[in-house]
Amino acid sequence: MKTIASTTLRMPTTREIAAACGCSQPTVSYALNGHPKIPAATRERVLTAARKLGWRPNAFASAYMAHLRTRRTPVFQATLAFLVANRQSGRIGDQGMHMQRHFAGAKARAEELGYGLEPVWLHEPGLTARRLNQVLRSRNIPGLLIPGLVHPSSIFEGIEWAHFVAVTMAWSLKAPMLNRVGVNAAHGFDLMLRKAVDLGYRRIGVVVSDEYDARVNHGVLYPVFYARERWAAEMSGVEIRVCRFARSHMDEIPRIQKWIRENKPDVVLAEATVERAIRQMNWRVPQDVALVSVDRAPEYPDLGGFNQHHELHGSVAVDLLVGQILQNERGLPAIPREVLVKGEWADGISVPPKAEIAALGGRSARL
Repeated sequence: MKTIASTTLRMPTTREIAAACGCSQPTVSYALNGHPKIPAATRERVLTAARKLGWRPNAFASAYMAHLRTRRTPVFQATLAFLVANRQSGRIGDQGMHMQRHFAGAKARAEELGYGLEPVWLHEPGLTARRLNQVLRSRNIPGLLIPGLVHPSSIFEGIEWAHFVAVTMAWSLKAPMLNRVGVNAAHGFDLMLRKAVDLGYRRIGVVVSDEYDARVNHGVLYPVFYARERWAAEMSGVEIRVCRFARSHMDEIPRIQKWIRENKPDVVLAEATVERAIRQMNWRVPQDVALVSVDRAPEYPDLGGFNQHHELHGSVAVDLLVGQILQNERGLPAIPREVLVKGEWADGISVPPKAEIAALGGRSARL
């Protein structure tokens, strides 16, 4: 009877691979480990020869090397690029807070693994796809991290993806299809709705833009409509009403205010534009209407709502990116992967238990 050992193919040595591809042993070693100093053409030649000889990545060795890296100060490996698509500015400090937190989490994790992370402004005057490819390759940048796009850019059509590993965050980049990290918005909205009910609210308003819904891969409307048709109908007195508007812009505030006045919800699940609309109405939060933030930021601890943990998105994206670099997975993935971060509920005085609102003065009689 054949044993497992007798049927296992022997892995080729670096000496054998070097002889087959005409490279030195150190070059073979670097290429098999995805080191960025090895040119892409050389790396492909080494990998092709190695695979013909029966080489395959050793998961146990990779895990052991990763363990060793965590036990010592990381040696610098390479710089990763954080592509910023914002016509106004490429400075991280000028971006929205969620993108600043994406960058902070990504940079911290990259440094833990021995990589640098630098922003690259895609709308820099004179920057073309050809020039971008030249800059990235001349600097031996192996990986591209693409956060949500503030503005679209045609430059993605000209990136030579075969030379790079890339991971995107959120769903604003539609093409090409890359491995992706995003928030599990469906979980988040189900969580917020159930939490509102647990806190005693019965007239629940969901006030979000189509723009936001698209940004989270339509993770708003699907769970909300499901909840309205299924479990809310089974709970006595619970009513979920939805107000959709086109985009998160000040121009939409009058429409939002009209809907709130007409529907008089006890609580609204909403983005920042809706909070501004409520404040401008001189309605008190939470006495006149409680407020649940769909993207609760640590900078505003009084707001209760869904903490999406944007720093973790950046950290997870770097883990995915570096894993692909170490496995030599350059180019566009045949079947893209998505990693969803669940997020969690965060308490805040904007949404206390409904029974406590009376002690705060209750809803104004004029409403």
